[in-house]
Amino acid sequence: MNCSKQIKLKGGFTYTVRTARDDYECFYCGKPVRANTVYVEERDLSGVVRRYHYKCFNNVMKHRVWAEEAPSGVVLCSVG
Repeated sequence: MNCSKQIKLKGGFTYTVRTARDDYECFYCGKPVRANTVYVEERDLSGVVRRYHYKCFNNVMKHRVWAEEAPSGVVLCSVG
């Protein structure tokens, strides 16, 4: 299992754990991701960005990439 703050998948998708500077809308649940909270950013090759609460992200991508709370903060993990 590999865990880090950023994971790149084949096909061009990049997932990054970030801290919100502004309020954003979660792409999964539609509720706000408040400023100064941790979220997961999804970016594809065309530059489209989707933001998720890290717990919502686990509902979307739990089979390939998932977010975990670690002593150093939230990290993304994947198999392989």
